[in-house]
Amino acid sequence: MGVSWTTEQQQVIDLRNRNILVSAAAGSGKTAVLVERIVKIITDKNHPVDIDHLLIVTFTNAAAAEMRERIGNAIEKALDEQPGDEHLLRQLTLIHNAQITTIDSFCLYVVRNHFHEIDLEPNFRIGDEGELKLLREDVLGRVLEQNYEEPSEAFSDFVEGYASGRTDAALNEMILQLYEFSRSYPWPEKWLDSFVGIYRIENREELDCAEWLAPLTENIRFVLKDCEQLLKQALAVTQQDDGPDMYEKAVQSDLEKYESLSKLTSFCELSVALSDIKYDRLASSRGFEGDPDKLELVKSLREQAKDVVKKLCKQYFFCSPEMMIEQLERTEPMLEEVVRLTKQFADEFAAAKRRKNLVDFHDVEHFALQILVDEETEKAKKTAEEFRDTFEEIMIDEYQDSNEVQETLLRSISREERGENNIFMVGDVKQSIYRFRLARPELFMKKYDSYSLEESTTQRIDLHKNFRSREEVLTCTNDIFYKIMARSLGNVEYDAEAALYPGASYPAMPVQENPVGEKAAEDEKVSGKQINGFTPEILLADSNDELLEDTELSDKKTLEAKMVAEKIRHLMKTQPVTDKATGELRAARYSDIVILLRSLSGWADSLVEVLNGNGIPAHTVSSTGYFSTVEVQTVLSMLRLLDNPRQDIPMAAVLRSPMAGLTDEELAVLRLEDGSVPFHEAVLELAEGLYEEDGQKEISNPEADQKQGKNADEKPENHIESTAHRKLLEFYKKYRQLRQLVPDTPIHELIEIILCETGYGHYVAAMPAGNRRTANLNMLLEKAAAYEKTSYKGLFHFVRYIDELQKYDVDFGEADMVGENEDVVRIMSIHKSKGLEFPIVIVSGMGKNFNKQDTRSKMVLHPELGIGLDYMDGKLRIKSPTIAKKAIAKQIDLENLGEELRVLYVALTRAKEKLILTGTLKDAPEKLEFFRQQAALHAHSSGKMTGTTAIPYLTRESAAGYLDWILPAVLSYGDKYPVRIVEAAELVLDEVENQLEQNENLTERIVEIEAADTQLVGQLKQRFSQRYPYQTDILRKNKYSVSELKHRAMRERFEAEQEETVPAFLEEPVTPTIPLFIQRQGIVEQEAQNKAQDAGQEAESKAEQKIESNTANRGALRGTAVHRVMECYDFTSEKSVQEQMDAMEKEEKITADMRTLVKERIVADFVSSETGKRMALAQRMGALYREKPFVMGFTEEELERYGFGAGAQMIENEAQTENAQQEIMSENVSQENHMHEEDLTLIQGIIDVFWIEDDGITVLDYKTDRVDTAQELIDRYATQLKLYADALERVFATRKLKVKEILIYSFRLEKLISIE
Repeated sequence: MGVSWTTEQQQVIDLRNRNILVSAAAGSGKTAVLVERIVKIITDKNHPVDIDHLLIVTFTNAAAAEMRERIGNAIEKALDEQPGDEHLLRQLTLIHNAQITTIDSFCLYVVRNHFHEIDLEPNFRIGDEGELKLLREDVLGRVLEQNYEEPSEAFSDFVEGYASGRTDAALNEMILQLYEFSRSYPWPEKWLDSFVGIYRIENREELDCAEWLAPLTENIRFVLKDCEQLLKQALAVTQQDDGPDMYEKAVQSDLEKYESLSKLTSFCELSVALSDIKYDRLASSRGFEGDPDKLELVKSLREQAKDVVKKLCKQYFFCSPEMMIEQLERTEPMLEEVVRLTKQFADEFAAAKRRKNLVDFHDVEHFALQILVDEETEKAKKTAEEFRDTFEEIMIDEYQDSNEVQETLLRSISREERGENNIFMVGDVKQSIYRFRLARPELFMKKYDSYSLEESTTQRIDLHKNFRSREEVLTCTNDIFYKIMARSLGNVEYDAEAALYPGASYPAMPVQENPVGEKAAEDEKVSGKQINGFTPEILLADSNDELLEDTELSDKKTLEAKMVAEKIRHLMKTQPVTDKATGELRAARYSDIVILLRSLSGWADSLVEVLNGNGIPAHTVSSTGYFSTVEVQTVLSMLRLLDNPRQDIPMAAVLRSPMAGLTDEELAVLRLEDGSVPFHEAVLELAEGLYEEDGQKEISNPEADQKQGKNADEKPENHIESTAHRKLLEFYKKYRQLRQLVPDTPIHELIEIILCETGYGHYVAAMPAGNRRTANLNMLLEKAAAYEKTSYKGLFHFVRYIDELQKYDVDFGEADMVGENEDVVRIMSIHKSKGLEFPIVIVSGMGKNFNKQDTRSKMVLHPELGIGLDYMDGKLRIKSPTIAKKAIAKQIDLENLGEELRVLYVALTRAKEKLILTGTLKDAPEKLEFFRQQAALHAHSSGKMTGTTAIPYLTRESAAGYLDWILPAVLSYGDKYPVRIVEAAELVLDEVENQLEQNENLTERIVEIEAADTQLVGQLKQRFSQRYPYQTDILRKNKYSVSELKHRAMRERFEAEQEETVPAFLEEPVTPTIPLFIQRQGIVEQEAQNKAQDAGQEAESKAEQKIESNTANRGALRGTAVHRVMECYDFTSEKSVQEQMDAMEKEEKITADMRTLVKERIVADFVSSETGKRMALAQRMGALYREKPFVMGFTEEELERYGFGAGAQMIENEAQTENAQQEIMSENVSQENHMHEEDLTLIQGIIDVFWIEDDGITVLDYKTDRVDTAQELIDRYATQLKLYADALERVFATRKLKVKEILIYSFRLEKLISIE
């Protein structure tokens, strides 16, 4: 049976050859309609279009993937009906390469294919977020430093005025804010330049005509108009029979003044009129016999109007227009300076990214724009014409979230300039909630207003029907938004055209006796009225209730969470929902419920804690909080300490953590060792002293001594001191060894080693929520591995990298451990819920105030009105907001309120069957009564109780939170929607009842356990205790790199220096096929691990200091450089070492940095040595081999000689094996240790150089390790080189060649070393 489309949907599917704007309401099936339109286009019998000739732009990658899958399924379905159709078969092939993509991906496609048109290197990469922030910080620091070195007068004044205290962080913030904002416009530099001069105003007339002032003037007139309405209401009350008629004259006088004010159109006229306004005194009410409530009402209404005017004067008419103009004139140089600095930073940042071959997503968009559009003429280029020829139609999903850059890009490749309209746009401006990402819903509204609903080349189609929600949910949503969303606030007129109409069919609520008792029945009544089970509800908690004092419910978040928990418990007993599979009503499950929050920060954790505490499984995926978890903070503190031990807080954190295991008392002992120096200095001095003494005398172990009966009379304080010293020494030994690994070890490997050697990884796994904590650490390893791929290297920059992410609130959220199908209540942000739907939606936190921080900073930005700055005089220390800033800030505030309206709309339209709004409200009964009174007055003045008339602009414009909109809106409909104040006593009573119920359930479970069949329990235990008998075969590795031998030698040496055995280094398995250059890099990096020295080492040579500090570690680079030079060196050439290295650099065999790191003298000394001459002779004979990889198979017995046997492997994995597994293994050791002779383990490696002479083979390995004696190198590499020799003898076995010499040449010692 085919799908039945509405008339409007069918129009969307069928209309062609025009620009179409589809205004699709929430749940209107726009995705299904869009897919159907695409399928119809590509299967059109008269004019079929290939799928790759359509450009389909979606908002997210997930949406693009879903769209591609839906289209593919639709094509396959069409093929079932028309098997063998060649056109459809071709579409199935083409769909994989079709442009169904996000705007970012399309821009990247344009740039990848046309990079040469803008002189971009083809191998550019998208920069990591943290890497770009580090680079941004570095570049901005350099820009400001340049200006500090040669400061202009304007720069000095700018710094004096806007820098805070001793830091210029405020300047950084202003420049970066302006830079980021400008990047959402097609030509950022033009956009910045367009606002230079907006403060140049000479007189009142020019002030009145300023573009940035017009919206403020209009807003003031709207507010004054509402004040006029307040006075009209007051006047009407005075004229009633029992009204205070003695006030009529004064109120009439006030009304005339306000009527004259609302007719004024210029800001300066309003300034004069409001500054001169005078009010008549109210007549005496002595002897008044009418209604006293009406007397107070008139006073209240009059005071409201006067307070509004007083607030306007204080905010916007704080000084004369002439003073305002003077402030603007003095602020203009500051505006020009911040624009200049931003442009300078933009240029420097772009250059820095070019040097590193990096781009960010803004760059990709602007590069694509440069390729497609000429900046001067703003006309399409030839490349854009090619795209116009390719794409028959451009389809844009979620069009309301586009910005100016995206709009310009997509219009440039449309055929509008050719007179052919081929853009199809679909979206819902009421769901535009990404203003913080600089989305411009105004683009949608401009077309919404200009496109015709009639047949036209630019046509608008409205999809009103909602196929998601029950009628009760839609009616409530409509009723609320009729009252609060209008053109004056929100830029959308919510009327019959914008309203939602039910299109979904749901089973009705069965009429039956209430099965859950009197309390549940009582809950279903509000104001004595029985409500439908699907009627939306509003639940309020009075945060000022006296019963809440000195209880945990005094916290607003906990109070609301408790109220939500009780509601969910009630829903689980009484609320039916429609089963998706059967279409029938069933009892609600936890997974049917979602709790939506404006922001998860602070609220989600409280909700989860309270719900879980009430036996309700709840889960939230937080987008923040990752860096604040104790396990991540502990590891980061250890990394900071390894980078720089002279830090108090990281030092204390690590010592107090399980890594060192000191208690608070023991830390206090360490602090008291020397109170005259900082904590870190005292600890380091003590640790070094203990370390030196360790070789001379034994540090006592109090626990062991106690077991042996020693120190029986020792004082407690001495016991604490000796324990603290012992723990500190143990930790310091590990710390010294770990710090030696820092210069040459990749960060992710260093973290793995820390977790393994300190045992912290196992400790975390054993903590509560161990799985999540371990996943958090795994995320940190992933971030470290990602960092290694950036242009920054080393631990110092990694610590900066993490600090920058935290500084700019780039958080990742904790690892998510809950699957999609688990029966839990989900808690998510409203933004996260967009595009989703849920049977029961609880929108919480409605009493929270809106965030208005972005209008309170030193600089405010608006895309059309420009830049608003405070007037600052740094020398006189005077600060005052300019009228320009106040005007722009007010407009931003109004647009933010519009965004909040749209966020609320998204939240309410997620519900399919049941909608519940919750919030806390101080003095809730009084506030509700006030809103009811206001609703009655408004209804009386407008002549009707309900309808689509919006509540007063003043009420909407002054809202501090969602309840300031929702309550006046719903109360204007009388008792249509239940608004219930949940009493504190009720919550406390429910808590007691819930506890009793849980105790009863627990008792039942205990009885069931005790009655279980003992024989069955025994069988289950036996089955679950089974273990795989060949565990060693699982643990045994089947491939090693030769460099792992060195790891083993280093580990054994490390362990030998410890008092206690610690877990082995974590070693990653090597992948079977690795490119040569990666193998080379891996070996060199492993070699470089041993080069670290204490701070007193000699400084690097001047030539090496020229290498930038943020390049890769010098040890690793030097090793790479030396190996590369020796690999490319021609021993037979007559050219000098300098000439050969010059040629290598010119031919790009080595880089300039490599060249700098290799000293020509040491290469020349080696070449001229006896060994070098032998190699030259071998090269002439064609018997010199360099950088030769090999892979060899070895039996278990052969591996034992190199420390790779099964026994060694079992020892290595012992720390990671479960205790139960170890027991089984010990029972089967004889069976497990059996290995078949034919079982081979592969060993792979790369031999630096070997050559063949008449009497055998000589193997030589180059080493750049920093060592003091030859024996150190022999100890480290003898095993590795002997394996090389074994491999070579196998390779040349047919020629019966043996290895006669194994040599190491140390470039550090400048010495040839022979291994016996």
